[in-house]
Amino acid sequence: MKNNHPQFRDITGRLAQLFHSEEGERILRLITQLSGSSEEVGSLTKEPKKPGDTPGKLRVGTWEAMDEPTGRSFVRVKTNEPWHLWANVQKIPPKGPRRRVVLIGESTAKGYLYHPRFAPAQVLQQMMNSACGPGQIEVVDLARVNILNNQLQELITQSLHLEPDALIVFAGNNWSPLGYAPEDHLLEMASAFRARGSWRGVQDSCEAFLLRYTRETLRLLEKIGRERGIPVVFVLPEFNLADWLTDCDGPPQLDSDRTEAWLQARSEAEQLLKGNAWEEAEGLGHRLIELDQGTTPAGFNILAEVSRKRGDRQAERTFLEKARDSGISWPGRQTPRCYSVTQQTIREEAAAQGIHVVDLPREFAKHLGGEIADLRLFLDYCHLTLEGIRVSMALTAETLLPLLKYPAKSSKELAQIEIKVGKNVSAGAHFLAAIYNANWGQRMDVVRHHIRTALEFDRSIAGIMQLFIDFHIKRAPSSLCRSFEQLWESPHVPAIIVLYDDSGRHFLNPRLVTAMAEALEEIGIPARSDMERLLLQEHGVKNRPVNLVSPLYSTDSYSRFLVDRRPEFYKATTRTTTFPLICNEPEPLNFSITMKVPQVSANETISVRLNGNVVAEIPATDKWKTTACSVPAALVHAGVNQVEIGWPMPVWSGEKQRQRVADCLEAGELVEIIPIFGLIHSFRVATEEFIKEQLVTGKARAVAVGEGGS
Repeated sequence: MKNNHPQFRDITGRLAQLFHSEEGERILRLITQLSGSSEEVGSLTKEPKKPGDTPGKLRVGTWEAMDEPTGRSFVRVKTNEPWHLWANVQKIPPKGPRRRVVLIGESTAKGYLYHPRFAPAQVLQQMMNSACGPGQIEVVDLARVNILNNQLQELITQSLHLEPDALIVFAGNNWSPLGYAPEDHLLEMASAFRARGSWRGVQDSCEAFLLRYTRETLRLLEKIGRERGIPVVFVLPEFNLADWLTDCDGPPQLDSDRTEAWLQARSEAEQLLKGNAWEEAEGLGHRLIELDQGTTPAGFNILAEVSRKRGDRQAERTFLEKARDSGISWPGRQTPRCYSVTQQTIREEAAAQGIHVVDLPREFAKHLGGEIADLRLFLDYCHLTLEGIRVSMALTAETLLPLLKYPAKSSKELAQIEIKVGKNVSAGAHFLAAIYNANWGQRMDVVRHHIRTALEFDRSIAGIMQLFIDFHIKRAPSSLCRSFEQLWESPHVPAIIVLYDDSGRHFLNPRLVTAMAEALEEIGIPARSDMERLLLQEHGVKNRPVNLVSPLYSTDSYSRFLVDRRPEFYKATTRTTTFPLICNEPEPLNFSITMKVPQVSANETISVRLNGNVVAEIPATDKWKTTACSVPAALVHAGVNQVEIGWPMPVWSGEKQRQRVADCLEAGELVEIIPIFGLIHSFRVATEEFIKEQLVTGKARAVAVGEGGS
């Protein structure tokens, strides 16, 4: 047992105290944690056993060794993993006379949204062919989507079976400390949280844990380089700082007064930024950071925008990096990213360990003339455009050539090599980028950029867009829609892979389908009327009552950082909750809402609005209560309406909240860390006409039952 660790001593001391109390459940949790903490628990290099692994077989990722007369090859075999996660390579031949370069990495290295029809490894191969001559260099692609740090380390070790002459590692985006959180890390988080008394302690713990991840990977690469004499190149990823917004609903683990102050400061700052009083927002940005101790992106985003308006590019970059980094300790869903602690550690320590670094954050800044990385190089948060792939692979080839004893060539020269990519492949990548950006709640001007770029590359992508609009709007799972079946008949394999989703996460995104239909109209393809007709047909309240807390309507983006995904009720993490409501025509509606507000003060109310107009003021209570109200036809629009619920500010003790969260972490449970303003069990909307019909039908049924009984 690791009984010398501070977190275990802390738990042991409190355990002795708890034995004298009645808190049996907490005692059991702590005993369970201590008894399960063997040397192997939480090992960063011990990957959980994958179903389908065959004992005794020599494997490199998803490829299995096969001895042939010419040597040992590795052939792709079926596993329980989806085939599209790995590079589109069916067989790795025996090592021949060519110098072998092995590329290992994550989805960015795989060319996500272009793959499997195009990959960065192909670009690197063409550049090396041009520089060294055909038949001199062989690039083996071992990139895998969603590969975690511990899995990456295992793959690096396995790759030595391929007898590489050089190793390239393009990774760092998937090294989130909470991506694979061993039990001992959750214990460290709980201990740091208790000691610091704020979520900042957890953030510091996560940064320290990621530092260990990074150094462990560097040590592995240093050992390989030293013992095998293999040059190692590490390609350090960059993040789409300028055009990907990192945001959050509220601050973690503050008491109600400080939470209210935080929310008010952010609201005021955002209003000031919209006008010409942006300089006044600067103080509010600093106030936000003071309140949340840098654990949210809100203050950094404000200061980045102030810096942009001021023309201070370096300050803007610094604040955007801090906004990106603030998500390191958030337990909910977060897009992959390479945090500053990883970038700085690799910059400072790699060279001393004989590892050569391609520093994309710095090189991309040079490429853009000092400007901040944006959609010119990125499709979304970290996946690269064709230009981004070209630049990154040219820099990699430039670094690799002298290591393999070939004449040096500049990255600028290498980037001029013609890279043949089908226009429909590029169109498909930007089409998927539009969907990714929209479904993550990003700016609509970025979404429209990708839609238009896709159409500029290949106008035939319009047909795919029309199919997408159809199966996105339909309530049925995509696999049951004829339009999705037609997508299988198209050449857009990445679209089929990315858009297949029967996991229940599907939600209606009216802004996305509207933007897509408008772009099609701009090039002369009628789409808007069909899109509006289908919206009414599938979601119109006249056809059937709707429950707005269904994931179809209550999810506005993937960025809702919720750990608790139970379907029993909707958790409101903002003071104003919005739902889209599709109406066939202006007609009277009936709202029936079952909800409650935890820890609410007396005499507080909940406001319900439709298209900005108040339709009800409901007394707030901490008990489940159903309230019905009528909405006049004059407030209803044909098409997409917006329903809003305005919540009161609950009152809670930050100390009690922190105690509960720390207990959960010690029990190995991730938990919500942001304020919850209200809970909705159901929010049913029906037309008044439907309600009357139900009443009549109900009376008729009652009469029929009575007659039958006599």
